[in-house]
Amino acid sequence: MTEVVTFEQARRRHHPKSGGAHSPHSKQSKGKADFFNRRELGEILQSYSHGVIAGDWLDYAVDWNETGAMFAIYGQVSAVPMYSIVKRSKAGRRHGVYQLLGRGGVLKSDPSLGPVLRFLDSRRTALVKS
Repeated sequence: MTEVVTFEQARRRHHPKSGGAHSPHSKQSKGKADFFNRRELGEILQSYSHGVIAGDWLDYAVDWNETGAMFAIYGQVSAVPMYSIVKRSKAGRRHGVYQLLGRGGVLKSDPSLGPVLRFLDSRRTALVKS
């Protein structure tokens, strides 16, 4: 006989350690960092789009883990991002909430996103008319 199960029941059978938003195994209950909010992500994507239009940047990736949220910017085809904008979790806020990381380490750290994005914009190459 066929058994009818809900999606939630099927998910629990195949992934017993995962759960809903309020389960004891959810990411939020483990002290995960806040992700970029809509305003922050909008500002980051606006800055990123200017770099794409200028031909400096080709791709991006967004990640989220215990240390914070990360928006990585890639220039040429590479496994290593040129820049990463990081929003640190509450436990890791020694150097400010937002950081701009380059291939050599921390380039800028600030409690607000604006100065980090302005510094990132200043790092892009300028187009010169001939």
